[in-house]
Amino acid sequence: MTKTRGRPRDPSRDRAILAAARSVLACSGYTGSSMEQIAKLAHVGKDTLYRRWPNKEQLALDLIDSMARDAVQPAPIDPDPRLNLLLFLKDVVRLYRNTDFGLLVAGMVGEAARNEDFAQRFADFWARRRAIAAPLVHDVLMPTATAYDIETILDGLFGPIYYRLLLTGTDVTDEYLWDLVMAVPWTADANQNAWSEGDTSPNNNGEVIPAVST
Repeated sequence: MTKTRGRPRDPSRDRAILAAARSVLACSGYTGSSMEQIAKLAHVGKDTLYRRWPNKEQLALDLIDSMARDAVQPAPIDPDPRLNLLLFLKDVVRLYRNTDFGLLVAGMVGEAARNEDFAQRFADFWARRRAIAAPLVHDVLMPTATAYDIETILDGLFGPIYYRLLLTGTDVTDEYLWDLVMAVPWTADANQNAWSEGDTSPNNNGEVIPAVST
């Protein structure tokens, strides 16, 4: 007798569960959340949830993976590579401030200190973000820049930003981001139409304001 197969897994239900998990974890943190809360918000039974994810840890790990897949590739839009890098950093800050992403990361990153699987998934997540930024940094650096140079610059860009966002709460202004970008040794000779060295701050739209000679 041929065995009948069960109903295929519904992708829309998976998405609803992940969205609910994102909301609950952002609100309550990893330790303060429960599978029951997530099931209730997703409007699914606990049996349905546990068939897909056996525990909260596996669900949170898959959520981190989905966050990494959702990363947006930046498109260079300006002849000055410094401005493209600035726009990318502004988007990093915008994502943290204006969505639940910041609360979600803050709510789960502490678990990475106690859980090797979490630590590895977060390492993979940050690696993907760095991979997006690396070509932008490469365009700013001298042509002879090595992979080590790029990694060092990325540390110098992301470190201060996330230190402020995650730990101190100090404001991350456009001017602060521009100062970080201007600290990168850029390829002035390769960008004849780039802004002059007197251009040291962007306006509120992210556009660099040329210095005015008097």
